[in-house]
Amino acid sequence: MKAKKRFIDPLVTSRAGRNAIKIEWPSWDKMVNEHFLPLVTNENRYLILYGGRGSSKSNFVAKLLIYRCLTEPYFRYIISRKYYTSIRNSQFKTLKDLIETMGLSPLFQFTTQPFEIRCKNGNMFIAAGCDEPQKIKSIKDPTGVWYEEDVIEEGDWITITTSIRTTKARFLQEIFTINPEVEGDYRENWFFKRFFKEWWRDTGDKKLSNHAFTDIQLPADGAGKIRLRYTVHHSDHTHNKWLPDEFRAFLEDMKVKNPYYYTIYCLGHWGNKLVGGRFYPEFDKLRHTMDKKYNKEKSLHISFDFNVKPYMTLIIGQVYGTSLHVIDEIAAKEPDNSTPAICRLFARRYSGHVGRVYVYGDPSGRNQDTRMEQGSNQYSIIKKHLSQFRVSTRIDSKAPGVEMRGDFINEVFKGNYGGLRIVINDKCTNMTDDLLYTLKAADGTKHKARIKDKDSGVSYESRGHFSDALDYMLCRLFKSEWSAYKRGYKMHQPFNYELGRSAPFSEEFHRW
Repeated sequence: MKAKKRFIDPLVTSRAGRNAIKIEWPSWDKMVNEHFLPLVTNENRYLILYGGRGSSKSNFVAKLLIYRCLTEPYFRYIISRKYYTSIRNSQFKTLKDLIETMGLSPLFQFTTQPFEIRCKNGNMFIAAGCDEPQKIKSIKDPTGVWYEEDVIEEGDWITITTSIRTTKARFLQEIFTINPEVEGDYRENWFFKRFFKEWWRDTGDKKLSNHAFTDIQLPADGAGKIRLRYTVHHSDHTHNKWLPDEFRAFLEDMKVKNPYYYTIYCLGHWGNKLVGGRFYPEFDKLRHTMDKKYNKEKSLHISFDFNVKPYMTLIIGQVYGTSLHVIDEIAAKEPDNSTPAICRLFARRYSGHVGRVYVYGDPSGRNQDTRMEQGSNQYSIIKKHLSQFRVSTRIDSKAPGVEMRGDFINEVFKGNYGGLRIVINDKCTNMTDDLLYTLKAADGTKHKARIKDKDSGVSYESRGHFSDALDYMLCRLFKSEWSAYKRGYKMHQPFNYELGRSAPFSEEFHRW
């Protein structure tokens, strides 16, 4: 007799006490949308469901996990989000509502301190937030985890995934249900690089459903090559036959009202989060970033920010007429997060440079430091370590006021001041992220949230260093316009910083 396929038997046996309880479980095609049926029997270690809003991916996962909780001999599943308290109104609520709707409440017990769902057969769901990673480590013999909506930090994921290693279950599985929108360039996000980069293509309006795997080579005395499988599955609102037409129409209407959100929330493609309250609201990634080339014969304008956590910062630009092109950036992380080390990185990268090098940066770097040699400061160290170049320093006596320089630079981004332009190389992802996500504080300055390194316990400002370096450069490089702006004047005749004289717009400049 041919064995029945897993998960399609309408009779579900729940091992509760001595007497098994039998439950009528409908066929899967009546329980979930057809698009998800191939995933019912999926046993890959990583199952990634991503896409648009209203696709029913979370509903599908919840029903699948309830079924597995009822039927598997050993099942201890973690439900996880970035913050523990947010689990109450996400996975916990989804599971609880479905269990009640399906008439299965007599088989389950729900607690909220802590958030747990226990089945009478001994299986259970345990909530754990990434804000308390040590508690995740203490969960004994988990068989899997369900991550909901947010892409978590790589370090948190490593903590969790290395904790899923019990031998009590036939297979272990981690399930992600995410809306693929992250802060910063998604191409640089760890999750995208690990699970999407090798095969991802931007396919516009085409529907995506991809499956992939990777092979891991074990040591020679081990089992050889292991296939560590993962499945990536895309869905959007067109895959949900139960979605109300009103909500479907709202999603489609974004194609006209907000094309960016249409690609994220409707089509479910990867994108970068847009935030409000920005310090640089006039910066537009589409208008102000492009591929800019390096010219070794033109002067380089470089600007430093001397914070060492999470990196030491250096931006590199070149001037064309009234336009600054930021062509490159260096984020020097440990052990290269010192002034001599970042200078060495720059010198190697631009060893063949012919033109001059103008140095800008934080005026506080002019101060002597007890950790330095007598009579030296950050800028004397820079000149010493860049001695092979023709270096000139352009450092103001004090830093320009944060609020006013922000207003000035936003006017430049808007194209409203003296014909000046700022263009960022699209490969300068740290610079772009700073301009997109640095927020404005209530007093008009930059809001620089501090985060604590989980390993060292050291607190540092995670964002704002690259934009600070840009601020220092712009206010010194465009000093005539900056000085006029502070006095309340608006300059209409642009100063050509490449030629050193006032000049009308060129035909080439009009095409920007």
